[in-house]
Amino acid sequence: MKKESIKLFIACFSSIILITSCQSLSNENPNRIRVSGEGKVRVMPDQVTLTINTTFTKTRMVDAVRETQATVDTVITLLEKYGNKQKDIKTSSVSANKDYQYIGNTNKFIGYQAQQTIDFVLHDLSKFTELTGKLLETKISGIGSISFDHSKADSILREADLIAYDDALKSAKKLASRADVKIGKLLFLSNDGSSSNQSTQNRTGMALETFNKAYGGEGFKIAPEVLEFKRTLYTEFEIK
Repeated sequence: MKKESIKLFIACFSSIILITSCQSLSNENPNRIRVSGEGKVRVMPDQVTLTINTTFTKTRMVDAVRETQATVDTVITLLEKYGNKQKDIKTSSVSANKDYQYIGNTNKFIGYQAQQTIDFVLHDLSKFTELTGKLLETKISGIGSISFDHSKADSILREADLIAYDDALKSAKKLASRADVKIGKLLFLSNDGSSSNQSTQNRTGMALETFNKAYGGEGFKIAPEVLEFKRTLYTEFEIK
């Protein structure tokens, strides 16, 4: 092969590589438009979660543990009348430690403290006042929190995803129209990854200390607020 032919072959081969590389680069990085969309769904809660605390301090650890466990057993028996033991009632393990109280500028040992927590989900909100009234008759040390939620939170978040996508697509089309271009296929799609717990921003919460005293009377009367489930969706569309 002559030198001139070899040079021509190399030049042509280099041109092919360059064209192929440009086409590949163009395919990997097309002109695109990036927009985000927001989706919100507002619903009334249909369930409430109560965190019930039981704590006792005694001179002997065995006595503190025994009374804590006895109170927890009483509360669980009560809760079983309002929900499913396996699905709606969750108890923590008993923890026991030395208890100190700040007296006269020093921490003084006052006994052994045992504590246990119960989380309970009530699905019938019409029973809320009745249940809390019954709880106040027991020797619980307090209710740490009361949080309203929705049993179909995952489905509601998926609906919020669809609303967020429609919002992003609408924004992309408006921007493309203003720029006198057309959008093509969807290149990227992702939500912000928030869970239902992060999305229900308007929860009602409160705390109550009973100091292991059994009180009579009515339970709490609380009007739950509307819950807002929110999603943000990030998209990229090809520009034709």
